[in-house]
Amino acid sequence: MTAIQDSPLGPYALASAILVLQLVALALWTGTVRVMRKQWVNPEDAKLNKGDNTEADHPDVRRVQRAHHNLLENAVPFFVIAGLYVSTGATHQGALIYCGTFVGVRLLHTVFYLAGIQPFRTICFAIGVFSIIGMAVHVLQAAL
Repeated sequence: MTAIQDSPLGPYALASAILVLQLVALALWTGTVRVMRKQWVNPEDAKLNKGDNTEADHPDVRRVQRAHHNLLENAVPFFVIAGLYVSTGATHQGALIYCGTFVGVRLLHTVFYLAGIQPFRTICFAIGVFSIIGMAVHVLQAAL
């Protein structure tokens, strides 16, 4: 094993890479759903793809965009606070639990969001927020 795998940086690096790939996948899925629905908001895209040009996105496209936006607005605080957490004396086990939990529930949240499944989507969201709050408490304790 290398030093990164044994340190708290390992789980953080792995979690961050997975979240980035998930963000990219959702961006690509947005485009895929647009193509499947043959509906674009930009006239040049509609002309190029021989589809409909409307003022509003198809509901399926909007759902993917909302899932993407939700992941982005949760990933940014994770990147910051988890980075600080692993830099302020976190253990490998602690980082593994916090980062693994966050990534796991964010992956599930996306699945539940795209499938329109409640209350599991909200439960996953809440667990992710609690993971961020837990790391933030550790960071505050280390800083004070």
